[in-house]
Amino acid sequence: MYDDVLFEQRLNEFKPEPLITPIETNAEVLEIPMVKEDSNNIDLAKANYLNVLDNEEIKKASEDLIREYGVGTCGPRAFYGTTDIHLELEECLAKFLHMEESIVYSYGFVAISSSIAAYCKKSDIIFVDEHANFPIHQGLIAAKSKVVKFAHNDPKDLKRKLLQVAENEKRKSRKFLIIEGISWATGKLCPLPDFIEVAEEFKMRVFLEESYSFGVFGATGRGLTEYFSIDPTRIDMIFGTLEGAIGSIGGFCAGSNLTIEHQRLSGSGYIFSASLPTYLVKVVLKSLELIGDKPKQLAELAKTFHQFLEECKFHVESHPEAPFKLITATPKSDEIKIYQHCKENGVHFIHNDNGLMINLNINLLQEKDKLDRIYRVLKGASELIN
Repeated sequence: MYDDVLFEQRLNEFKPEPLITPIETNAEVLEIPMVKEDSNNIDLAKANYLNVLDNEEIKKASEDLIREYGVGTCGPRAFYGTTDIHLELEECLAKFLHMEESIVYSYGFVAISSSIAAYCKKSDIIFVDEHANFPIHQGLIAAKSKVVKFAHNDPKDLKRKLLQVAENEKRKSRKFLIIEGISWATGKLCPLPDFIEVAEEFKMRVFLEESYSFGVFGATGRGLTEYFSIDPTRIDMIFGTLEGAIGSIGGFCAGSNLTIEHQRLSGSGYIFSASLPTYLVKVVLKSLELIGDKPKQLAELAKTFHQFLEECKFHVESHPEAPFKLITATPKSDEIKIYQHCKENGVHFIHNDNGLMINLNINLLQEKDKLDRIYRVLKGASELIN
């Protein structure tokens, strides 16, 4: 009791000098505007496909973990950064994906780029989709391999490029194929069975990036291997972020025991980064536990929403079952008209170089009034350009 009082007293008396001298400035403080969901505003910019961000069970489980483990390990996985919760998640992910083993990174971006760089070397040839996402491109830069791009989601063009390389190849090189389950740039679904057929014909290693198909596609959310009824062991690596459907932070990679063990020794993002905070690990575990039939519900909402957009004569790039809808318009000024009209009427989503991106949430199935309002506003926006 005395020690506690003394500790509190010394803590209150501790007034350290600042490490640096604060710089006085009259510059205006800029704030990033946030959309606060209320009766006037609907947030379709946030990626919360399975509505796990506000789940009370997940919040309580995370709070309990913080009280027991703290907010972070303050060290890489190999240096005081691994807890039993990390190992539990890796075992759970491997079992969920029907792979031998998995590895968890503290940041989704480096999970993708580090996984590529850990295996692909300067003497290798990597075949990659022309619309591959930024983390994949960073992995290619780190790997320093020869890169060959093929037309978006086109297995036939991949085969043509492979034959061209074979004709000009003086010595045999290892070949890798990197594809995205759902393209972040276009929202289109990868024709995985056709790509695997080509890859197996040419004896290529296949890396599948599943940031926007993991937790969404397939009856239980296992991704494209479940959606297409493909044996996951035909894929060398499945990797992606945990920041889409699962509602946490971090990334994962799953594959054979040998594949994952190699990353523990050479995955830069794994070796040099502090491990994923334990309470965020628990978010993933709890989300997977509660996933149930949510992927099926989301697929139905996505198809209904897609059909509505097409009836409004929007040009929808994304796949009918994609968890986000990507709308493009010509001229580009029409995209601004749509965006501004919806914003003024309290429906908020993303406008970027790819087009207008609307993130879905299965909770809209229960909130009919909110969904009807979204439909009314989008219908009004379509009438401005058609």
